Amino acid sequence: MKTIELLLSYYIKFISLFSVKSASDFTFKLFQKTQPRTMLVDEIEFYATAKHYTISTTIEPIEIYTKGDKNGEVVFMLHGWNSNLARLSSFAEILAEQGFYCVLFDMPGHGKSTLKSTNLKVNSIVFEAVMEHINPQSEFSVLTHSFGSMVASYTLARNNHTINQLFFLTTLNQFEPFFKELKNRLRLSDKIMNRIIDMGGDLLEEPVQQLIVKEKVKKLTYKNLSIFHDKHDKILPYSYSELLVSEVPNARLFSYENIGHSKMLQNEDLLADFEQVVKKNREEVQLQDV
Repeated sequence: MKTIELLLSYYIKFISLFSVKSASDFTFKLFQKTQPRTMLVDEIEFYATAKHYTISTTIEPIEIYTKGDKNGEVVFMLHGWNSNLARLSSFAEILAEQGFYCVLFDMPGHGKSTLKSTNLKVNSIVFEAVMEHINPQSEFSVLTHSFGSMVASYTLARNNHTINQLFFLTTLNQFEPFFKELKNRLRLSDKIMNRIIDMGGDLLEEPVQQLIVKEKVKKLTYKNLSIFHDKHDKILPYSYSELLVSEVPNARLFSYENIGHSKMLQNEDLLADFEQVVKKNREEVQLQDV
């Protein structure tokens, strides 16, 4: 156990001697804190060169960055935990070249957001606000990385949308294992852990145990789902994507060896496969329109 985690575990245990509620509240807030990584040079450049503007939301002002033809099919792009919108710039470039209109934004607590913490509910509210502002007049597509798959599936399953393509650059299966990991790392008591899980359910308006990506995707109306995942991913197990593909329709899994969880976003082989998928699906749509 890391020193900081050991100290936190002692602190939480001390608080719980007086109030389990206070200990649970503290831990729940801790779970929502983000630690955004330092931006790379090309990411800084993307922020500086891409078209962008600000919209108001109930959470905070959100800067929307766009790439491509405004008259093209909209693609909403959601980054992962402790990441930022510019991490998806290579995919935005490919999509823009194929005539899509890419819409990117930093989720609260990430990128250039002024917030220091976030959660699924807050991210979902912002995603809904962005979709409402863009207001696609026809079917749209969605691309996500990591945690973004949970934000997208949770949000879209609560609304009635017609989606063209879904692109998941790895996928989160469910939250419950992360709560259990938190319990082990901080040596939390069952009382505190159960209270935290209940707090999460109250926040999201459904039990944490039901927050399963594959079940949310089953509720969606979409044409194709393409998943890209490293077999040796150390952050989100490859088995998550295998499970999703095995249970939802029109899904295909692209597998890789040792390209990492975040580094995969710059991997040439993956980007080449992604471009081919986009081109193929676009050609099929054009043939249907003839």
